[in-house]
This record gives sequence, structure tokens and C-alpha cells, in this order.
Amino acid sequence: MACLQEILRITSPSHAWPHLNDDVELLTRHYGAQMTGPCLEFDETVYGTLPTGHPVRLLQLNRFVTAGLTPSGEMNGYQPVFRKEIKAATNIDIKGTRLYTESSAKHELRSVIDAASNLALDIRTSQYFKDGNHRTSLLALVLFLAEHRVLLTSSFFVYRAYTILSARFHPGNESNTLDAAAQADARRRIIRYLRRRTVPGVADIEYLLMLAETVRQLPIIVSHIEEVGARLREEWDHRSEIWGAMNWAQKVTVKWTFPELNKGRAKMR
Repeated sequence: MACLQEILRITSPSHAWPHLNDDVELLTRHYGAQMTGPCLEFDETVYGTLPTGHPVRLLQLNRFVTAGLTPSGEMNGYQPVFRKEIKAATNIDIKGTRLYTESSAKHELRSVIDAASNLALDIRTSQYFKDGNHRTSLLALVLFLAEHRVLLTSSFFVYRAYTILSARFHPGNESNTLDAAAQADARRRIIRYLRRRTVPGVADIEYLLMLAETVRQLPIIVSHIEEVGARLREEWDHRSEIWGAMNWAQKVTVKWTFPELNKGRAKMR
């Protein structure tokens, strides 16, 4: 089954953005050919006894969240500028079938969160892959924490973490490039967010699959919110009607994404 239809099928009816008749067109507009490839099984794509930050593991995560394609239909993978650097690292014989390598060393919760945040921001900022860097960084964050026996609580929202790592709120964000100030701000915010939403624990397969699928479903939320943002800017005089038609969950995600539309006298409530 094409990944687009699969994502729509597995998303629950309680999703913040209900499915519309034009979901296929909407997602294809934003993600192109990437959404037409077959969905990859998590435990068949992410395998081998590798630490989360290993180039092969990151490539596996990227393939999973993007169906191995770019929006233009190319085979996804590392950007050409990084291929030479990671070539030696990828020339390995992967052994084992575990979904992550559990660290035997004991680390303080705070140090694990700091390291996980650094890894996620490095992927998002360096843009190692042709496409899907944000989703790859989020899945790497989940696996790194699990590798070091740290679990995310039910108050953790993948989309909220996405908006923080994206640093859309910071003036130092130019498309996919973050200046030093934006990187520092995003790091501070994601660490603060995670410290309130993590506990020590051992991840099971159901936990990992649930979060992996949630990360893969991000295109649904992102596509809808981009459309709402465009409407709000184009039809600002009618913002009250647009805002009033949203449910509480939708309003929260829009505020997370476009804080600049929620300031001053024109603040949306």
C-alpha cells in the first residue's frame, strides 16, 4: 500500500486534524512522491546492534520516516557533501536484530537528555539527508533516550518537540539553517521540555513502534497547519471565523507553530 494511504489509514479518528476529502491532494502537495512509496516496516528497516548516532542507524531512521524517497521522487539518503565522510562508517557488517543498543553504563537523567538533544539538533541543523531531517532527528531522540533507559511520558507530544527543534519562533532561522543564537535557544527549549517529560525506564517494542508511527504521521499535522497559516495570513480580516472553526487541539498546535500570529492586540484566543 502506498505510504500516503497507509498513514491516513493508521491515524486514529481522534487525531487533532480530522481527515478531509482533499487529504491526499494536501499531503502530495507538500511531500510529493515521498508519500506514494510503500511504507516500510519499522523492525525491518531499523535493525542491527548499532548506537543511535551511528551513520547507518540514522540512515535507517531516515528511510523509515520518508519511505526512502524525496518529494521529487529521488532515492533519499545522505546529502552528497556528507557521503565521503560517512562512507567508511557505513562499510560494516551489521549484526543482531535488536531495535536499539541498550547502554550498559549508568548515566544521570539530565546528561542523557542533554546528549539526546545535542544529537537531534545536530541532525536537524546539519541537514545530513536530502529530506526528512526533522523527522529523523525526532526518531533519533526517541531511540537515544531508550538506549540509555529513559522513557518519554504521556505529556510528551511529538509535534511540540518538532516545533521546538524547527526553531520557527527564532529570527535566526533561515529556512533549514539555524544561526548560533537559534541553535542555542532551540537546545535550551528542547532540554527544558524533555526534563519535565522523561522518566527512567526500559522501552518495550510497543512503546517504540507507537512513537515511531507518530513521528511518521507528522506530515498530516504539518500539512494541515501550513494550510491554516497561509489562510490566516491571506485572510487576516477573517481570522476570527477561521479561528472559531477550530477545536481546542487544533488551536493549540497552531499557537505552537505560529506564535507571531498570537501576539499583541490581535491575539487569538
